Amino acid sequence: MATDWLTLEDYKAWARIDPTDTLDDTAISLAVAAAMEALELRAPVAFQVDDTGTPLIPVPSALIEAGNLLTNRLVARRNSPDGIVGVSDMGTARVQSYDADITALVSPWTEMTVA
Repeated sequence: MATDWLTLEDYKAWARIDPTDTLDDTAISLAVAAAMEALELRAPVAFQVDDTGTPLIPVPSALIEAGNLLTNRLVARRNSPDGIVGVSDMGTARVQSYDADITALVSPWTEMTVA
C-alpha cells in the first residue's frame, strides 16, 4: 500500500473543520484510513510501488479528491448507521450508498475485469 497520501489534517482543511477542534479526530482518522484503504484496493493501478515500497507515481489529484469525498461520506454515516440523517427543522435526508462523483474520479485508475 502507498504511504499516507491523505491525512487527518488534509481532510479537515478540505472539509473546513477548525484544526483546533479535536473532538472527533479519532473518528475522522478512522474514516480517512478506511477511505484510503478502499481506494487503494479499488484503484491499484495508481498505487503501485517499487521493491523498496516507494510509489512509482504521485497519487493523482482525482484520487485525493475521491478520498476526501469518501471520508466525508463515512464521517456522515457515523451519525446515520441506517442511512437516514436529520436535517434540523427540514426533516430527514438519506445518505446514498452510491456516489457518482467518486466513481467518476476513481474509474480511470481501476483495472478492467472480464467476467
